[in-house]
Amino acid sequence: MMRTLLSRSRGVPLMVLALLVALPFVSGPYLVYLVTLALTFSIFALGYDLLFGHTGIVSFGHSVLYGLPAYAIGILSQTVFDVKNPVALIGVALLAGVLLGAAMGWLCSYTRGIYLAIVTFALAHVSELFIFSDPRGITQGENSITRIRPSAIVVGDFTVDLFSGVGLYYLTLAFLVLVLVGLTLLMRSQWGRVFRAIHQNEERLSSLGYNTRPYKILAFAFSGGICAIAGSMVAFLNNVVSPAMVDWQVGAEILLITVLGGAGTMTGPILGSFVVVFTQTYATSLVGQGNWVYVLGALYILVALFLPGGIVNALSRLPPLYGRFAGLGHRGKGLVGAPPSSRVADPPR
Repeated sequence: MMRTLLSRSRGVPLMVLALLVALPFVSGPYLVYLVTLALTFSIFALGYDLLFGHTGIVSFGHSVLYGLPAYAIGILSQTVFDVKNPVALIGVALLAGVLLGAAMGWLCSYTRGIYLAIVTFALAHVSELFIFSDPRGITQGENSITRIRPSAIVVGDFTVDLFSGVGLYYLTLAFLVLVLVGLTLLMRSQWGRVFRAIHQNEERLSSLGYNTRPYKILAFAFSGGICAIAGSMVAFLNNVVSPAMVDWQVGAEILLITVLGGAGTMTGPILGSFVVVFTQTYATSLVGQGNWVYVLGALYILVALFLPGGIVNALSRLPPLYGRFAGLGHRGKGLVGAPPSSRVADPPR
């Protein structure tokens, strides 16, 4: 019986993936747009959760790792250079995210806790001021950088548009699957075990002789690369890069999304992203433009009061099929195979 339930629960993600693949065939352009937006925020939230949920680092500056790589695409394709190759654009954005993440991680590795959060908050403000200052016209200031979407790819007699509409939807879905697989492998690796150990008890890890600074920098770099993918997809989706992408409130929002879905899980940030995107959309139509924030605020308060572990952790208390689905990627209780008394002692040097 349990073996049957386990096999069924493993089939749930495949069923969800199949539904997402089939969605454009049974829905209109607007729903495809909304789901694409939710998928991009899912990637962004997964990148943030690598730090917050798995490594225990609170950042209010992740808008830097989300917005500046998108600006790198705008600078490369419009304001400074005229590069139109989509592989080059995405590659530069990914490299920018990794380097910015490593730099932010290096700076933040000198501090901890609330002071680390303040440093990331300050970095977000500095980055936004840099965008508004528009040095040598490379960021366009308040005017934003527009028309950055690459052209369709021509292969022989076929034209494939991967950067708008249904094509971008499938490209974003493919990136989300790759990120999920990559994060799963990462968290099962030796690096992932150290990340979890930092989250559980960094002081004890340091007392055992482990230097946690390189691992923090590494976590920031990985997170930056993932967030850069999300920023790139949003830039292509809206065909514009604006200063709002670098605003510190974006970093605060992705923190709330992660907490809402369930920090330290693989499914939680995705679920939280879908809930927030669709709540914002349909609450706006019900209560009016600008008033949707009250609905979303009430949702956050209800989750904080009654579901402190997030929606996914609440689902884990449902019957076995749903509980096992919610438990996919659930935060482990200690290091893999480690008893409670030796959880921090197991990471490799």
